[in-house]
Amino acid sequence: MPNMSSSPDAIADYYDRRADEYDATSWEYTAGDSRVVKLVQEALGSLSYVDTLDVGCGTGYVSRWLPGRLTLIDASAAMLSIAKRRLVSAACVRGRAPLLPFTDSSFARIFTGNLYGHLALPVRLQLVEEMFRVAEEFVVLDQLSSSDEYSEGPELRQLMDGSAYAIHKCYFTLERLLQELGGGDILMAGPVFAIIRRRR
Repeated sequence: MPNMSSSPDAIADYYDRRADEYDATSWEYTAGDSRVVKLVQEALGSLSYVDTLDVGCGTGYVSRWLPGRLTLIDASAAMLSIAKRRLVSAACVRGRAPLLPFTDSSFARIFTGNLYGHLALPVRLQLVEEMFRVAEEFVVLDQLSSSDEYSEGPELRQLMDGSAYAIHKCYFTLERLLQELGGGDILMAGPVFAIIRRRR
C-alpha cells in the first residue's frame, strides 16, 4: 500500500529511502542522455563565482556544477550525508524549505534544482519571498512538461525497495514558471529542464 501522505515527514521519509538510488534513477534517467546534462552544466557554469546556498541539494549531484563557495541545505539526513561526501568543502545544514534558517542577505545567490516543482503553490510563493530575503538573486532549475501543458498533483513514485509514495509534482511550461517566479533571465529552456535566474 503506497504512502499517500504529502506531509513533510512522509516526504522526508521518501527522500531518506531514495537517497542511495537517487543519482541512478533521477538525473541520468530523467535527462535521458548526456546532452541534457551537458546543457545544464554549461548554463550553471556561466554563472559568476559567488557565495551560493543550494536549497534542497539532495545528493549534491547538481551542486557540484555551481560556481562559488557553497552551503547546502536539505531536509533529508540521508541525502545530505551523500552530499557531504561528494562536496567536502561545502558547509551543510539540515533544514526544510520554504523557511530558510539564515539572516537577511546572507548569500549572493540561492540555487534550487528540482525542488520548486515538488512544493504546493502557496509554499512555492513563500519560497520565492524567502529566497529574495536571503540572497540578491536566485536560480531555479525545474522540469518542463513534455506535453507543453502545465500539470500539478500527486504522482506515485516506487522505490527500488518496493515502497511507494505519492509525491506532489508540477510539470511547468516555461511561461508558467516565469510567471510564478515574477520574471527573470532564461538560462536554459529545454529539453527537459528550464533554468531561470531572477535578480532583486
